[in-house]
This record gives sequence, C-alpha cells and structure tokens, in this order.
Amino acid sequence: MRPARSIVAGALWAACSVAWAQQQAAPAHTSPLRLLAQALVSLAIVVGIIYLAYFGLRRISQAQPGIGQDGPMQVVQARHLGGDRWLYLVRVGGRTLLVGGGPGQVGLVADLGEADGGDDDEARL
Repeated sequence: MRPARSIVAGALWAACSVAWAQQQAAPAHTSPLRLLAQALVSLAIVVGIIYLAYFGLRRISQAQPGIGQDGPMQVVQARHLGGDRWLYLVRVGGRTLLVGGGPGQVGLVADLGEADGGDDDEARL
C-alpha cells in the first residue's frame, strides 16, 4: 500500500501547486464564478489522477507472472463459504486440487487426481 499512498500524495501535491500557480497568475479582479470554475476543474483533475492511479495499481497487482491461463497453475473456480472462508478448485500441471482458505491458513481439502483433458471436473464433484 505504500506505493499507492506516495502516488496519491504526489498527485495531490501536483494539483495543489498547479492551483497555487494559477492563483498567483490570476488578476485581483477575478469573478467568483471564474474562481468556482477553476476550483471545479482542479478538483476534476485531482479525481482523475486518483482514479487512474487506483485502477492502474489494481491492474498491476493482478498481473502475476506464471499464474494464469498460460502458466502452470490455474484457479478453475472459487467459492465463498461465508466469513473469511473460501474453497478453490486449482489445476496444477495435470492435477486438480480442492484447496480451502481461511484467516491465516490454507490447506488441501482433497486431491481430485489427474485431469483427463476434458471438462469433466464438474461431473466428478
């Protein structure tokens, strides 16, 4: 989370310095409507930067090399059991495993054996 905080802090600092520079360049007889418009534009820029940083970091954090459709490990299905408990149907190499996860622990529930190459996993369950 530290990189996200530094990106957000940097974005806020940049937006504040742009607003300060605009304020220094603005003449003293600026109308209140113009000031409101400038504040709204600055706010939109800051929200846009935060939005891009948030979704960019989510996308980066989800990209894990070697764990995906083309990697050796594939999460076939996940089921929420309530609270902090989950069941995962995982295919590693040619084996299919049922793995349970909870707060602070992960364990093998069942080894379903070798995959046939077909989609018969649901039939065996």
